[in-house]
Amino acid sequence: MTVGATLAAARAAAGLELTDIARDTRVPLRHLKAIETDSHEALPALPYALGFVKAFARAVGLDGEAVAAQFRSETRLTPHVPTAAAIEQIDERRLPSRGLVVASIIAVVAVIAGLSAWGAGMFDRPTPAPATEIAQAPAAAPPATAPEPAAVDPAIGPNMAAPAPGAAPAPAAGVPAAVPAGPVPAGAVVLTAKEDVWVKIYDRATRKTVKMGILTAGQTYVLPADQPDLLLRTGKAGALAITVGGRPVAPLGGLVETVSDVSLTPASLAARPMPAAAPAAPRA
Repeated sequence: MTVGATLAAARAAAGLELTDIARDTRVPLRHLKAIETDSHEALPALPYALGFVKAFARAVGLDGEAVAAQFRSETRLTPHVPTAAAIEQIDERRLPSRGLVVASIIAVVAVIAGLSAWGAGMFDRPTPAPATEIAQAPAAAPPATAPEPAAVDPAIGPNMAAPAPGAAPAPAAGVPAAVPAGPVPAGAVVLTAKEDVWVKIYDRATRKTVKMGILTAGQTYVLPADQPDLLLRTGKAGALAITVGGRPVAPLGGLVETVSDVSLTPASLAARPMPAAAPAAPRA
């Protein structure tokens, strides 16, 4: 007897219906009917079909393992065997040559460097500056005759001479004096380089470059009076000494600090607070 006939006879002897077995085993009714009629093509894959057969056999009082072994010998269902995927070997002729790879890397590096330089404004065309705007510090003057002692102002103290009426105050300590060539307009903004420093000066509204390049140590630049709203960009803010009408203003930043879009209007520069002076060392 086939597995289907054996299970059908055992079910009838036990007085059960297929619906009773489906309720007890949770096996779908259509699969139980396929097992009884030996319709193996209507069953799912072999592992599932064997499980259904074992559950059916145990429900009707038969040995599930023995019935499953007989079902395996009768059925044409086969277990699924995964096939190995065929891996095609890469043809070395399809790979790019080493020279092409190196050239591609060099091209990418060149593009990145060009974009970085463009973003830094290195390709901007500066406006020619007047010949009197930039001048080197003059050579050391010959020693002059000693001036007569200045009158001591009691309000200032015995160690400091009172400034002459109308004279501009002396620059702060460590700030070189601006020495532009020719007369400087009243209230003019003068930039003096304490060391070599790259600067870019441009108009706020048009973003047009007015001055871009290296100011060497001691070199000065007088801002043009006809362009009142200029901005500054530099990578060494502390290397620039700035005066407004001959009066020094606070540094724009540290010696190697990068600043950008700093307003160079006289009002904004004059409003910058001067750093607090270091306390004097006590005398022994």
